Amino acid sequence: MACEKFTGKFDDYKKIRKQKKLFGTFGFRGVVNESIGAENVRQVGSALALYLGEGKTVAIGKDPRISSPMLEDALIEGIMEYGCNALSLGIITPNTLSLEVAGHADAGVMITASHNPPEYNGIKCLGKSGRGFSPEEDLALEKLYFAKSKIKGKSGKKIEDNGASNRYRAHIVKYVKELFPIMPQKIVVDGGGGSASSVTPETLETLGHKVIRFNCKYDGLFRERNPEPSDANLEKLKKLVVREKADMGVAHDGDGDRTAFVDENGKFIQGDVSAAIIADHILRQNRDRKKIIAVTIAFSNLIKDVAQSLGAQVIFTPVGEPYLAQAKLMCGAQVGLEEHGSVLLEWSREGPMLAGVMAGILAKEEKKFSELVASYPKYYQIKDAKTLPAGVNADMILEKLKDEIPQDYERFTDMDGVRVDYPDGWFLVRASGTEPKVRVFSEGKTRIRAEHLMRVAMDGLERAMGENSYRTILWRQ
Repeated sequence: MACEKFTGKFDDYKKIRKQKKLFGTFGFRGVVNESIGAENVRQVGSALALYLGEGKTVAIGKDPRISSPMLEDALIEGIMEYGCNALSLGIITPNTLSLEVAGHADAGVMITASHNPPEYNGIKCLGKSGRGFSPEEDLALEKLYFAKSKIKGKSGKKIEDNGASNRYRAHIVKYVKELFPIMPQKIVVDGGGGSASSVTPETLETLGHKVIRFNCKYDGLFRERNPEPSDANLEKLKKLVVREKADMGVAHDGDGDRTAFVDENGKFIQGDVSAAIIADHILRQNRDRKKIIAVTIAFSNLIKDVAQSLGAQVIFTPVGEPYLAQAKLMCGAQVGLEEHGSVLLEWSREGPMLAGVMAGILAKEEKKFSELVASYPKYYQIKDAKTLPAGVNADMILEKLKDEIPQDYERFTDMDGVRVDYPDGWFLVRASGTEPKVRVFSEGKTRIRAEHLMRVAMDGLERAMGENSYRTILWRQ
C-alpha cells in the first residue's frame, strides 16, 4: 500500500519546482563568479537567519574547493548580520554536518558542488533534524532571499569547532560494529581529493582494515581526476585494486556523499547494485515488522527483487536527497537509495559509513565482492542525455513526450519527468536539475531490451522536440 501522506504531495512538489527561482533539486550550484558568488551566498545567509530568527545557530561545513573559504566568509557575514550565530566546522562530509546540526545547531549549510568540476560550487541547507530543506522550506527561504526590505537586529557571533570529523568517525565505528562482524580486509581508498579523503581511510583503519590510500589529500582543483566517481573516472583505482590484490576499492566525490565501489577484480560496481546490497543487509537486521525502502524514480528494478525477498515495500520518490528524507519522515522508510549509489541510513547521504558497512557485509557473507554481486539478479542499463537549445522549456518538451510514446506500457508516472514501465524494463526522461539537458535512462533484463527502450524514449523525445539534430551524450553501464 502506498504512503499517501507522501505520494499525495507529488503534485504540490511539481508546482513548487516550477515556482522556485534559486534552489534546484537540493540547494543551488554553478560556476563560481558566474552563476554563484559571494554576494548571493551572503544573501542566502541573511535569508536563513531571518527564517530561523535571532539567536539561532547555523552549522557550516565545506568541501576543499578553492572557492569554498570565500563563500564561507560571505555566508557567515550574512548569517551574523541578521542575528544568528555561525558554527564553522571546517572541511567535512555532508553526513558529518547532518549529525552536527541534529546535535548542536538549529540549521546547517554545506558549501559544496558535490561531484561537479572544480570551477563549480554551491550550497545546501539543512533543517534542525539534519535533513535537507523540504521543497516547502526552499520556497519559504527563496521568498526571504528575494525580498527587498530586511530589518537588521543585533549581530551574531562566529564559533569554530574542529572536532566534527572525529565524532563522525566514532559514530561510524560504533554503528558498523553493532551490525557486522569485523574481519580485516585490504581496501584501496580513492578519496577523490575531497572531504572524505581523511575520514574514510581513518575509519576503516580504526575498524581494523589494511588501507592503501590513493588521492587522499585535499585538493581543491581535483587534479588527479574528475570529482564524480564514475566508472570512466576510476581507471587508476581499478588498476591499483588488482595490483595490490585488494578485497575492494572505494571512491568518493568532492564532498564525500557519493561512494563508488570496485570489486577485487577491478570491476566497477553499478551504484544501484551497491546501494541495493547495502539496503538488503541493513534491513535483514532491522527489527521493525514493516520494512520500507524509499528509492528515486531513476532506481533499478533490482530493488523490487530485494524488497520481495525481504517482504518490504518500495516507495518511489522524485530524484533528490530531500525527497528521500521526506519519505523516511512521512512513511517510516528505514533506508533511502539513489541511483548513483548514495544511501540514506539516517537523514542524509552517507559516504565513509558505506565503506565500513560494505566491508562488514563481505565479512558476514564470507564472500568475495564479485561473488556477492553475482548473487543478485542482473539488469542492464543505458544512460543518455540530450542538450536543449537556449530558450527551450524542458517541462513543455516532457509534456509533449507523453503523447509521443507508444501506449503499450504497464505503468506510467510523471512525478518527476516521465517514467514508463513494462514487464521487462523501463525508461525515464527527466529534466536535469543542474544543466540545460534532459536525461534519459533505460533498463532491461537484457542489453538488447535496454537498447530498444532507449530508442523508444529517444525517438519520442525527438518527436516532442520537433527535430533530431541536437547533440546527445551517451554513457553506458
